[in-house]
Amino acid sequence: MSTKEHVHPFRVYMEDVDAQGIVYYANYLRFFERGRSEFLETLGVPMARAADPDCRLVIYEIRVKYRRPALLGDMIEVVTSVERPSDYRLTFHQRVRRRGETEPLVGGEVDIVAIGSDGAVRELPSFFDAI
Repeated sequence: MSTKEHVHPFRVYMEDVDAQGIVYYANYLRFFERGRSEFLETLGVPMARAADPDCRLVIYEIRVKYRRPALLGDMIEVVTSVERPSDYRLTFHQRVRRRGETEPLVGGEVDIVAIGSDGAVRELPSFFDAI
């Protein structure tokens, strides 16, 4: 696993919560996406480059464990690290925590693969060689 971690902080807004003021479970996937996107930018992989029609990055599998809820108004952080278990897959390790805390509210792993214009899995682009 990459030793580098990226931390993306933000506040929980009304659009993120359900009627009880608790972050709606599916929104954690959006939070993970923000964390991955920001992390890739720091590695020099802009999202526009990741949308190349000849080599699209797509989600292959997601595993999520919900431990405690984030609430309306909370300052939270998405902490992201990445590993490259093969030439065909990246695994992002992500967790959401309240700012100033170490225990995760939600944790997950997201596997990303590259597909060509024919939809078949292909090797990851060379800009991921450093991972």
